[in-house]
Amino acid sequence: MRYVVCAFVVLFGYTVMAQVGIRTVAVSSAAVLHLEAANYNSTKVGGFLMPIVTESEQVNIPVGAADDGLMVFVSDPNTGKWCWDIYDVQASVWRSIKCVSRTVICTGTTVYLENFDSYALNTGRDRRTDSGSYPGGVSWTIDDSAADFFGQNNDYAYTNAAGQFELNNTDGAISLTTQYIDISAYSTVCFSVEIDASGDLEYDSSDHINDHINDTNDYVNVSYSLDGGAWVLVVDYGGNGTVNHSLVPNIPADGSFPTGTVFQNGLSGASLRIRITSNTWAADEKFFYDNITVTGN
Repeated sequence: MRYVVCAFVVLFGYTVMAQVGIRTVAVSSAAVLHLEAANYNSTKVGGFLMPIVTESEQVNIPVGAADDGLMVFVSDPNTGKWCWDIYDVQASVWRSIKCVSRTVICTGTTVYLENFDSYALNTGRDRRTDSGSYPGGVSWTIDDSAADFFGQNNDYAYTNAAGQFELNNTDGAISLTTQYIDISAYSTVCFSVEIDASGDLEYDSSDHINDHINDTNDYVNVSYSLDGGAWVLVVDYGGNGTVNHSLVPNIPADGSFPTGTVFQNGLSGASLRIRITSNTWAADEKFFYDNITVTGN
């Protein structure tokens, strides 16, 4: 082992103007660093293990202009993200190159469930006007102050006949926020939200700064707050979002949306609130929320 350490000091302790081969003397002319698998009983074994981080650790990596192509592997048991990520300097985002969704399963006692089944049809906000049972008969609030939300008949955020909360052509961000949920009796809690979508949704990450005015960028953000504290965004869920959003469409032009269930576990405290924020810009673009669930153990 002493000789291996010395070799690494020689190879990497100084600036070397040469190609480096490990376990090979036939270094590829196209490679700066060439790794060969070890031989064990005449069989090649071994692989390259890159740094492994959680999503919260990834956010704190101090990337800069010189870090284009920086690689990490994101393995997060709390969010389910399991991805090889490469940093894109031009867009200032981590690009998920290959992901496998590891589903986080919320188990335990159901503490809170909002399935939108018990309300009058169209309970919510219709062009900035209270509608149905809202606000007196619900366990959540709607904030549509950032949306240009009263110009057309198809601008709304309310419950539909399928027992979902539906948003259409919001022209700005709209948030649905749950009541304070008492979680003090549990050592750890998990929450989940079902997200669905329809229409030609799109997102251009290079124009994130103009999300609120660019008539283009569609997204869903899922956030939570513990004990009345700061809101925490579920970042780039399952590799299907960005550093600024939980979920975005798959391509910059008109395309599909990564629907499914967003989970977050490993939470503890006295109270929990959940906020879902989304934005669409066209009459055929819709988001649907259902089964906001909190379980505790």
